[in-house]
Amino acid sequence: MSTIFNVDQLNTIRDAHLAWCAANSVDPKSPLGGEAVGIMLKAFGADCHRADDLIGALDRHMDERGRHVQLGSSAIPTDQSSSIDK
Repeated sequence: MSTIFNVDQLNTIRDAHLAWCAANSVDPKSPLGGEAVGIMLKAFGADCHRADDLIGALDRHMDERGRHVQLGSSAIPTDQSSSIDK
């Protein structure tokens, strides 16, 4: 992957990023917005050169990440033997 982008490439990535953030109610400057643009940069390096392709790659990444989250599951048990109880 080239680390140097031309103006047209940067505009494509920026436009895709802003469109995805707007569609998902994400502040582009937030941590999630920063993660999103990072994923788009990687996708661009993997031959996703159109805005629609970049948005699709990011959506697939977020869907995959979401599959590993189970809402409503019980808390992860911890072994916190409190010295107060002793």
